[in-house]
Amino acid sequence: MDEVVDRIGTGEVLGRIDALLDRLEADRCGLDPAARLQLVKTARRVASRIDALASVLLAEADAVEASMRATRTPLSAWLGLDEKLSKREAAGALHRAKELADNPKVRAAASAGTIGTGQARAITGVLTRLAPQLDEAQKETAAALLVDWAEDLDADQLAKSSDRVLRTVAPRQSDDLVETRLQREAEAAQRQRSLRLWRDAGSVRFDGSLPRLEGEAWIALLDAHAESLRRCALEERDPLADSLTPEQRRADALIAMVRQHQVTRQAPSSGGDRPRVVVTIDYVKLRNEAAGAGLIGDEPISAGALRRLCCDAGILPAVLGGSSQILDIGRETRVIPPAIRAALVVRDGGCAFPTCHARAAVCEAHHIVPWWAGGVTAVSNLVLLCHHHHGLVEPDRHGVREQWRARLATDGTAEFRCPKRYDPQQRWIRHQRFASRSGPEPATETRSNSRAGPSTAA
Repeated sequence: MDEVVDRIGTGEVLGRIDALLDRLEADRCGLDPAARLQLVKTARRVASRIDALASVLLAEADAVEASMRATRTPLSAWLGLDEKLSKREAAGALHRAKELADNPKVRAAASAGTIGTGQARAITGVLTRLAPQLDEAQKETAAALLVDWAEDLDADQLAKSSDRVLRTVAPRQSDDLVETRLQREAEAAQRQRSLRLWRDAGSVRFDGSLPRLEGEAWIALLDAHAESLRRCALEERDPLADSLTPEQRRADALIAMVRQHQVTRQAPSSGGDRPRVVVTIDYVKLRNEAAGAGLIGDEPISAGALRRLCCDAGILPAVLGGSSQILDIGRETRVIPPAIRAALVVRDGGCAFPTCHARAAVCEAHHIVPWWAGGVTAVSNLVLLCHHHHGLVEPDRHGVREQWRARLATDGTAEFRCPKRYDPQQRWIRHQRFASRSGPEPATETRSNSRAGPSTAA
C-alpha cells in the first residue's frame, strides 16, 4: 500500500524555507572536508529543485494570465518592475518556464532533484529542436531517454545528443531525420543571426548569434589570434603579472583583429580607417590633461584609453571658446603619418617588447614621451607595440601603479625596463631580434631623456 504523504501548501513550504534560511548557522569552521562536500551537494540539489519550482510557478502564472488580472501588466513587464529583471532576463525566464511546463517528465525530474537546472535546460532544448520530426509517442520516449541519460551525462553532453535520440527512437528514418534536422537548424540559424551592442560604463557589451559554419570559422580565427597574443616569456616569469583568462585572451584577440584592420585599412572605407578623435574641448586641455578630456563623441573613456588612442589616431581639433562657440576646426592630420609608420615597421619589425612576436600589422605606434606630456610625433619618439604591451607600457599619469618603461638606445633600438618587483637592478633590455645590432655605446637613461624630452616614462 502506498504511503500517504501529508501535503503542505506551496506558499507555506516556501515560507518555511525562507524562514529557515534566516536561522542558518554562521560558523562552519569545525566541519571536516567530507561534510563540507556533502553540504555543497545538498545545497545545489535544493537550489535546483527551487529553480524548477520557480519555473513551474512562472509558467502556471503565465497560463492563467495572473499578472494581467492582478496588476494589469504583462508578466514580462511585471518581472521587470517587481523583480527587477532586465527585459532580456525576463524573456529568458519565461521561455525556459514554458519549455519546462511543456515537458512533464523533465519537469517532474527537475522538481524531484534527480536532474540539475542545466541538465533540464539542455533536455528541453533538445526536445524543442526535435519536436517537428517526432510524433507524440516518440516525444515521450525521447524525454524519458534524456532523463535517464542525465544520470551519466552533463548538460553539455545532453545538449549534443540529438542524433543519438533520433537513432534510438526512430532508427529506420534516423539518417533522413538527422539530415532534415541539420538543414532546419542551418536555416533557423541564418534567420536568427544577430549582433546586439550596448554601452555599459567603460565597456561596449555585445551578444548575438551566427550560423554554425561562420561561427566556427570566427572562433578559429579568434583562437589563432589569441594563441599569437599569449603573454611573452618575459612576463610569464613575473610572479606578480596579471594572469589572463581564456575569455580575456579571446577579447584581446578580437581587439587585435580590429586593430589590424585599422592599421592595414582592410575594413570598408565608410568606417574602417584608423581611429579618429574629435576633440570638442579646449585643445590644450586635451594635450595636458587627458584625464579631464576623456570624451569620444558623447561617451566618456578613461584617461589611459584616451592616451593610447591618441598615440596613433587622427586628431580633428574643434577648439571651443568660453561660450562653446567653434573658433577653429583644424585640417585633419594623422598623428602617425604613413611615412613615419613605414619607418617604424622597418626599424622595429613588429612589437618591440622583449620576447613578443606580434606582427607589425597588429601593432600600434606608442609615444615614448607621452603625447599629453609634449612628446613629438617623430621616429625618435615612437616604438611599435602590440595592443597588450601598449597597455603595459603606457604611462599612468598619476603614478598609481608600478609599470614597465620604454626608451630608445643611442643606436635607435627600443629598450625596456621592468618593474622593481621583477628586476631590483632595473636593467634595460631589448628584444632578442635586435641582438645583432651594436650601437656606438650602451644607452643611458640620461641620454634617452635628452633625446626624447622631459620624461622617458612609457
